[in-house]
Amino acid sequence: MKRSKRLRPVQHLAERRRKEAEQQLGAAQQQLLAEQQKLVQLEQYLADYQQNLLQTGRDGVAIDQLQRLQSFKHRLLDALAQQRRQIEFCRQLLDHAKQAWHQASGRERAMGSLIERAAEQEARDEEKQLQKQIDELAQSRRSRSGI
Repeated sequence: MKRSKRLRPVQHLAERRRKEAEQQLGAAQQQLLAEQQKLVQLEQYLADYQQNLLQTGRDGVAIDQLQRLQSFKHRLLDALAQQRRQIEFCRQLLDHAKQAWHQASGRERAMGSLIERAAEQEARDEEKQLQKQIDELAQSRRSRSGI
């Protein structure tokens, strides 16, 4: 079996791995986008909550109720901090997925080039073999005809 044909399964494996890396990259991008949207929603909710808190404070409120409202505001701030950490984690995952995709894509291209070079060498070898057979046939005809 020719080398180029023996390498085809390896090329298919490289292609499959590149496609898997591509899917993981897309999933990581979607996850980051979703987490960023959650952050925007949390920030908007906090802004609305703070506005309502100010209005409630102006209207007058009992100390214990104000403390509960402030406590909830702090929990919202904690949730925002956690969401920012989650976004950073997703960015790291995305970077990792990009690197994996670049590596898989490079391996696939390299395997394609290797197979192409092998096929070209095989074609040159076949051409040489054919030329050798033609030369031998011509030589045997000349020797039979006595030339």
